[in-house]
Amino acid sequence: MRETAGTTETLARIRDAEMTPGICYVCPWTCPTEVFTRGGDVVYVRGNTRASTRGSRCVKGEASHVLAKDPNRLKHPMKRLGPNEFQRITWDEAFTLIARKLGEIKAAWGPEAVAYLWHLDPNSVFAQVFLTECYGTPNYYGHTSACEQDRRLAALTVLGHVFPVHDYEHSKFIMLLGINMLGANQSLFESRGLLQALSQGTRLVVVDPALTATAEKASEWVPIAPGTDGALLLAMAHTIVTEKLYDEPFCRQWTHGFDEFCRHVVERGYTADWAQGVTSVEAATIRRLAREFAGTKPAMIETFKGLGNYSNGLDASRVVYILNALTGQVDGPGNLILKEWAPLQPPVTVPEARKAKIGKPPLHVAMGYPLAPDLPTQLLPDAVLEGKPYPVKALFFQCTNPAMSEPNTERYLAMLRALDFSVAIDTYMSETAAECHLVLPEASFYERAEVRQSLAMPPEAILCVPALAPYHEARPVYEIVRGIAEKMGYGDLFRWDSWEEWARRIVRDLPADLETLKRTGFWSGEVRYHKYREGGFATPTGKIELASESFAKHGYNALPEYRDRKVLPDAAYPFQLINTKFETHCNLTTQNNPILLRIRGENWAELNTEDARRLGIADGDRIEVESPRGKVGIQAKVRPGVRPGVVCVRHGHGFGHWQGIAKGRGSHINPILDTNVNPISGGIGYNECKVRIRKV
Repeated sequence: MRETAGTTETLARIRDAEMTPGICYVCPWTCPTEVFTRGGDVVYVRGNTRASTRGSRCVKGEASHVLAKDPNRLKHPMKRLGPNEFQRITWDEAFTLIARKLGEIKAAWGPEAVAYLWHLDPNSVFAQVFLTECYGTPNYYGHTSACEQDRRLAALTVLGHVFPVHDYEHSKFIMLLGINMLGANQSLFESRGLLQALSQGTRLVVVDPALTATAEKASEWVPIAPGTDGALLLAMAHTIVTEKLYDEPFCRQWTHGFDEFCRHVVERGYTADWAQGVTSVEAATIRRLAREFAGTKPAMIETFKGLGNYSNGLDASRVVYILNALTGQVDGPGNLILKEWAPLQPPVTVPEARKAKIGKPPLHVAMGYPLAPDLPTQLLPDAVLEGKPYPVKALFFQCTNPAMSEPNTERYLAMLRALDFSVAIDTYMSETAAECHLVLPEASFYERAEVRQSLAMPPEAILCVPALAPYHEARPVYEIVRGIAEKMGYGDLFRWDSWEEWARRIVRDLPADLETLKRTGFWSGEVRYHKYREGGFATPTGKIELASESFAKHGYNALPEYRDRKVLPDAAYPFQLINTKFETHCNLTTQNNPILLRIRGENWAELNTEDARRLGIADGDRIEVESPRGKVGIQAKVRPGVRPGVVCVRHGHGFGHWQGIAKGRGSHINPILDTNVNPISGGIGYNECKVRIRKV
């Protein structure tokens, strides 16, 4: 085979290089990789083609090698002396201070006054074990309320599964609402399946107020009014119920509340004609989509975080899964798959006799969100600033930057400044870290070991072997937790001679041992369909719950219903603001990457062509977007692929705009968003915002 110039260059780069299996951690989708290093430098990274993800890598992952030696990374532990003033300290000093503060807070306020927030790293499990089982706080949380909180709770309560995945490749009809598979550029391995399906003639329908990258490839784009997806979905259910398009044998055997749900959609009048007035989608289109979906097998309807960005997104998300169930389209080829997980075990075991007794309920339960799968983080300032539902005095932030990612930025900054103690663990200085008492440099995914679940369709465990020595004094979380545990009398539980020692504990029940994983980078099982036939569903009734027993138990309506979103445009603020993601950026990790900044150095606000003409705004103009909370300047992008009356902001930019080569770039939209939390899930309503715009 003739070598191209690019192939020759690549081969020269990797000659005599050592390969170690890795995991890309630019975003939460954790694609397995192969990392080639020589002389302490990353010379080449490629996707692991033998894993089920088939070598998938996105542009963010391709550019991530910059992270390994980025001079803007955090290098040493630092103690805050004042605004923008930090003093370098040793790791021993940092561990001693943390141990002392944790002891003081526990004595004065109880262990529940300490909470830990994390985003990506599976090694945070070490912090979870230490803080919950040794120290005694129940408050260990992720970032789900700022992501797919509504989708997760809907899937848990309807299907009994935390994270359904997508068998796009075998589907013949796919309907997506609030999910931009080809634009967000996250689960690229699933996007491949979607493109394969399209090449085979699969019909793709995208329901979205904006013509997203996925909608551009779709068979049909339905430009729905923002936040009205639930009305369209309930009207589709009404058509399926009244025309008896459901799979009755499946529903009778495998669903709970079938008759009750059928009566509900009819008695509440959730007709296509009613939905047309709510959604601006023609009734005939709604009925046609319902018939197409119910009459095509295999098929699926899916959502992600888009529906959850509204206060009414939870019930809309529930109906997504109910529609799949009504037509018997669950866990089969071409359906949503109830993924099986690899049998991984904890890396550390605390003997029962030494486990702390938890004295108070977790924050989300005490806040009145018993079903929330994660902390309603928008309400965390209430606990810090007002002691509601009980005081929180110390926070750990690992690989998360809520001072930028949360709405109502001013209140979050006030919360950070009111804490008795705060610790940021990250690869870069962030807006959150700049307010913390301690800033600790975390080793990047090129410098640490990890064993975690893959998010691909089969049960799969993936392994990351450290490819490089830690950057300056950076340490992985498992070493940071070990240092704190040593100072607090739990060091014997967190001792190992090498990372392989705790990794072997994690993989001990896998069919493959650690040495095999170190060669391959993964263990993968077979995809099994219709697993519910063996043991039912992991719900209270063992069936798909069209009427949720969990909702009823806590006093909520067991059946999904439609309510309008909370914030509606008016004469003073005539536009609805919505958010979409960049394909090139994800969190703080990408904000200082020179490759990605060359591709997307600024974000923008998209306006409909007619709206822009009326306001005298041209493509590329600087505009001011103002809500009742505040205003921000941003670049305008004018195009017809946005519904009139909608401003679509590409978010995920403006992070780190005050430092490094990202300084001055991008506009951060969250300060103009108000606190808005779903009353059951605790998910954040990022799209619950009305604005006005003008050229500046």
